[in-house]
Amino acid sequence: MSNTDFVKKLLFRSSHRGTKEMDIVLGGYFKKNHSNLSEIDLREFEKLLDFSDKILTDYFVMNRPNINLENINIVKKIKKHLEDQ
Repeated sequence: MSNTDFVKKLLFRSSHRGTKEMDIVLGGYFKKNHSNLSEIDLREFEKLLDFSDKILTDYFVMNRPNINLENINIVKKIKKHLEDQ
């Protein structure tokens, strides 16, 4: 899969989550920042998309701690992005 196709796949998956909150958080972040992400960031983002919307909403929206997410570099970038808005 080409890098362009991979980015398109991530954009679709991040903005068609199933919950509006995660469409906004993940899709919004990815639309604004995908061109500045490294290959490692893109792979981490792909893995992040495998987490359920419940887990991600609890972490990003409800600010509930989650040890499985807190040490992932792309998660830190998304969290900072949300705080800066």
